[in-house]
Amino acid sequence: MKIEPRIYQELAIKAALKGLRGRFKRALVVMATGLGKTLTAVFVTKKFRPKKTLFLVHNNHILKHALDEFRLVFDEKTIMVTYNGMSKDGAKEANIVFATWQTMGNHLTEWTQNHFDLIIVDEAHHSEASTYRPVIDYFTGAKLGMTATPDREDKRNIRNIFGDEVVNITLEEAIARGWLPRIEYHVVTDESLDDNALQEIAAEIHEGKKRFTMAEVNRRIFIKKRDVEITRIINGYLEKAIVFCDSITHAERLSKSLELAETFHSRKGEDQKDSWDKNQKVLGALHNGTIRRVCAVNSFNEGINVPSVGLVAFCRVTGVLTVFRQQLGRGLRPGKDKLIVLDFVGNLERIQLVLEMMNRISDIHEEYTPKNEIEHEGYVRQKFEVSGKGFEFTFSDEVVDLMKVLDHCEREFYATWQEASRAVIRMKISGMIEYKTRYKEDSRLPSSPQQLYQDFPIFSKFFGREPLHRFEFYPTLQEAGVAASCLGITSGPEYRERYKEDPKLPSNPNHIYEDFPSWKKFLNVRNWYSSWSEAQKAIKALGITSREEYNKNYRKDPKLPSNIYFYKEFRGWKKSFNEK
Repeated sequence: MKIEPRIYQELAIKAALKGLRGRFKRALVVMATGLGKTLTAVFVTKKFRPKKTLFLVHNNHILKHALDEFRLVFDEKTIMVTYNGMSKDGAKEANIVFATWQTMGNHLTEWTQNHFDLIIVDEAHHSEASTYRPVIDYFTGAKLGMTATPDREDKRNIRNIFGDEVVNITLEEAIARGWLPRIEYHVVTDESLDDNALQEIAAEIHEGKKRFTMAEVNRRIFIKKRDVEITRIINGYLEKAIVFCDSITHAERLSKSLELAETFHSRKGEDQKDSWDKNQKVLGALHNGTIRRVCAVNSFNEGINVPSVGLVAFCRVTGVLTVFRQQLGRGLRPGKDKLIVLDFVGNLERIQLVLEMMNRISDIHEEYTPKNEIEHEGYVRQKFEVSGKGFEFTFSDEVVDLMKVLDHCEREFYATWQEASRAVIRMKISGMIEYKTRYKEDSRLPSSPQQLYQDFPIFSKFFGREPLHRFEFYPTLQEAGVAASCLGITSGPEYRERYKEDPKLPSNPNHIYEDFPSWKKFLNVRNWYSSWSEAQKAIKALGITSREEYNKNYRKDPKLPSNIYFYKEFRGWKKSFNEK
């Protein structure tokens, strides 16, 4: 059966190929979990036509899934092998090598740096880690990063490796545009709230006695839901389920109360191979229906593909948006009608996170859906309920009262302006007008950052128009000017259109470099020879045949630039002037 890419995959494939074939031979593809990142990488590989491909993963579950996906598109003539702790046979002769970071890192010197024409990094948000980065830097082939979550919690920027995203399809966009199964998200607060405490806080608010912190409200009104209540609710559904738990101990305990349940975690066996084998049996049992529930911790976050799962239950609270998206995405696989989500919410922050996601989905849905279609599908949007063709979010009645409390909570802002700035840059907010309309999308952003932070800088730095760390760009005006000249940029307007072709060039060099003169001087624009052939004749006329001679003598002809790489056609001294 011939497999064709879907519309969103076609967008990603086209953008990735443009990056891989460009000057820097790299591309970062960001696609929401469930949209088929691996299959997209397969199609990119097929069209890019490398002789040798390396597919890097961080665990064996992803490795096996990737190999299976490639076999759907490539025929048996393409030699594909695994390179991990369990198998290394035939790797040097293979067309496509599927390797774990650990194994490849331990055997780097056994490979030549140019062995692979294409290096694909799955779950690329791991690539900045100190154990992974050396592997990427070692190989010289074109590099393709694939991830659903490009922004790391440690603030390391994977765009330093792969460049800016060539395409970015968020989970909210994928849900809003109907590219994923219909999601029915239920925030379950029943029986987890202390009604008396909630009424006490409401009375205190009415009397104007005090304001509250979120931590205080959480401590007073949220009751830890007992396992028996959670299992009763989950067992009321017939769908196969993934249940995310706080810890391995919690997962083991909860699985004993759920019907036809097993656990999936990193310490399931006595060693790595034993854990792998036992977890594979769990996945197999879930596929064939022998079990109906899997209780997991973080081992299920990435690379696990179980299309038949129809329910995801959150029995844990995570404030990390990346983890939340990964876990939610486990059930959002094409080929099913819908996914039911039960969120046994445990704090105000989680309610706020889900509300913000719901509102973003609604905004995108309204942007991309014609008005007549919205009216036809019976679209409903209220403060605590939204329902469209591809999604439905419902909150229990208690949420309304909780939101009234939230309005009186002291917001817990980012501790420093640098942290707030990173959040703003991730949101791609570029100025104060946009900030004033969007800052509430992140509850930790203040309305007036310049008043909250005593050491607040100028706004251009806060919005990322001036770097937080200068070393991210060329450190001097001269180096930046040479780099821009090498791209053939000759004017300010052209620079603003093309500066992203070199990730070390700032968008506004006149704001970054204090000694910035004029655009003409910055770009060193003179009356140079307009073509490489003219410049080549002039160089030969001066008797210049080497790089050293050029650096000494190019000033003898005012129409020659200081950097010969200004001409894109220049292919090096050996090829151009037979340098020995």
